[in-house]
Amino acid sequence: MNKNIYKLGILALALSMMMAIISACGSTTNSNGGSASPGGAGETGGGDAAAVTAGIVLLDLKNPFYVRMQTAGTQAGKDYGVKTIWQSADGSLEKQISIVENFIEQKVDVILIDPQDAKGIIPAIDKATSAGIPVITMGNKVEGNGNYNTLYPDYENESVVARIMGTALDGQGEIGLLTGNAGNYVSDNREKGFMDTMTKEFPNIKVTAQPTNWDPAQAQRISETWLNNSKLDAIAFINDPLGLAAKGSADAKGAKLLYAGYDGDVEMHDMINSGEMLVDVLTGAERVGYWNVAAAARIAKGSEMPIDLFMPTYFVMSDETAAMLKDKGLEIEYITPEKAVEVGKDYSNELGPDQPDERISGEK
Repeated sequence: MNKNIYKLGILALALSMMMAIISACGSTTNSNGGSASPGGAGETGGGDAAAVTAGIVLLDLKNPFYVRMQTAGTQAGKDYGVKTIWQSADGSLEKQISIVENFIEQKVDVILIDPQDAKGIIPAIDKATSAGIPVITMGNKVEGNGNYNTLYPDYENESVVARIMGTALDGQGEIGLLTGNAGNYVSDNREKGFMDTMTKEFPNIKVTAQPTNWDPAQAQRISETWLNNSKLDAIAFINDPLGLAAKGSADAKGAKLLYAGYDGDVEMHDMINSGEMLVDVLTGAERVGYWNVAAAARIAKGSEMPIDLFMPTYFVMSDETAAMLKDKGLEIEYITPEKAVEVGKDYSNELGPDQPDERISGEK
């Protein structure tokens, strides 16, 4: 009798253990402690809550644009159940390569890179993809071994920015253009879009372009030199923090200039509303950060994405500037700074895990 009871007890224990194992296989737990059913990530990016780690290397983490990227990208990680590790290359290709190699050794699930040099970073990308780690190059078209590219219509946008500035100046004057650094896809394409349009459509406007390495301090020094040695009418910049530095130099000298920029930072809204800043292009630092991490999460969890992903952008102007341009024969589709604030802060709804993959990839 005692032996039978003992055998029944062993059998019950074994059945209990089997049920526990089956139950554990039926659901996964996300990084926030919740549970989710497996298998749905390929459709919406919100189903597979398995632990995913994203290694992210930016050009630097001092520029306000990148700080905002990190803040919203970290929120995207929380929304998508992804651990984000942020590193700064401090403007160095060598350091950027070293960080990527460290991510490979750590066996992260996906790597995001804001390339210092679109060609120089390729060996590190190839090493990562060969190790089975998907790579996303942010804001760059990089011809690596199967990496994804998150892009903006930079050439087209800067062509419009140049057209706006040239029209506002009535085709006459002198412009300083603050760029990033040669070899960076974003910088090169924004510069080319601006310069090609000015050369073709406004041949009587002189444009002097100067790289800043994305550093506002360098932008300030360059602007001071321009103001000391020429009669500038306007300064255009391919990154809003560079423009704030340029305006600081101009204000210190009492110079009244026109401005045009890119990124859509809220700090530029007073300048837009006053009319001294003609136009800004809204990508939105927060939107960019959230969007990239959202794409990384979906790719790491198995979603099929195109190699090139595109983010929608917006021209931001005041109604008064838009009316002035229209009087001069140029009509632009735009949003006001007030609307831009709404768009720039709505990234969790616009790009969150409940949205379809097409919202992230830009596919129609």
